[in-house]
Amino acid sequence: MAILSCSRSHKAVLAVFMSSISFSTFAMWQTTRALAPAAHADAKPGPRPGCARDPAEFYLPDDLKTCKQPRKVDWFNDFLAKNLVSNPLEPGCWQANNSCAPFPCSKLCEMERYQYLRKIWSAEKPGKKKVMAFQYGKVASSAIVEGMKAQLGIAVAHAHLPEHARQWMDGERPQIPLQVQGFAFSQEWSLKPGDECFIITATRSHFSRDPSEYFENILLPEHPYGYHPRGVRRYNDTPPVGTDKRWTEAKITELGKSNVAILQEDFQIQHEIVIQAYSKWYSEVFFGATGINILKQNFDRHKKHMLVRAETCQVLVLRFEDISEWSNIIGKYFPGFQMPKGANRAELKWYADAYRNFKSTLEYRPEELKAMCETETETHFYADDPSSECADADF
Repeated sequence: MAILSCSRSHKAVLAVFMSSISFSTFAMWQTTRALAPAAHADAKPGPRPGCARDPAEFYLPDDLKTCKQPRKVDWFNDFLAKNLVSNPLEPGCWQANNSCAPFPCSKLCEMERYQYLRKIWSAEKPGKKKVMAFQYGKVASSAIVEGMKAQLGIAVAHAHLPEHARQWMDGERPQIPLQVQGFAFSQEWSLKPGDECFIITATRSHFSRDPSEYFENILLPEHPYGYHPRGVRRYNDTPPVGTDKRWTEAKITELGKSNVAILQEDFQIQHEIVIQAYSKWYSEVFFGATGINILKQNFDRHKKHMLVRAETCQVLVLRFEDISEWSNIIGKYFPGFQMPKGANRAELKWYADAYRNFKSTLEYRPEELKAMCETETETHFYADDPSSECADADF
């Protein structure tokens, strides 16, 4: 199967970058049901001592003072949503004199889990070290952003698109969607003259990443994996007509149990489009946005990370396969950091069973193997790894 021409697949490739943010930040909130205690329907929270605070202690950057969006209950699971009184992702929506905001001033707001969430959502005064996490989706970047904010009070820009990375580096407020960033991001936290610039980027082998991306975006009509109709190569979404219907969670769950081969065929039909979008991500997307060529330095798989010192920034490069070591690695540069647990875990998602069955019997076609093994991800970060799927690949 030949690599797609740029002209033919341009819109589809662009769509990958526009929507492949994977909405991983959503999952952090959506998994709260499994991580938080059960609610008691009969319990009526009463007023709590210490609910009032000095408004002067409530730090809020000027560009976050306006409450632009109402509460979006559909962004959160039912248990969390019904215990919110204002939009948690925008501190400008909170009451400055309510120490429990964005939760009601009751015993609930004193629970450890909600105190943790408030640390993620609340505004912090910036330091001189500015940090951006810039990478493609499905590499646990949301967990890094969450941990840095909740544990260290560092607001990390969560960029997947080059225009957002450039905005951050130019000192502008990056226009990252709230549901991707995970909290309202102030211009104060973007890079300014005299600041110390630190970028974290992570890579992941296409052999495990691409199926994960498929299920994360399978219902999104903005993403090639979610385009309609199914079972044919498609470069844009065509809405169903007549009796034709889009896939639903129920349909995918059913296929995962009874006929997973249909899911695998649909994935493989679209897979090459996605592979092309990421084939030169580091030399074109990352370099184009930051001006830093991280490929000039060899990755040491024994150290499990590399630090690229450029003229303008330092770049910490990680591999998803080494995620068990990330607390120690990132902690060398940000003491006290620990990878949070429970964020964006596939086993907690609605498609968990279908995804597990899908992976257990998936066999890549020769043309897929070749395309994946020729990407910069595989050639630069996994070429000398004997465990790599490309090590003994027969095209």
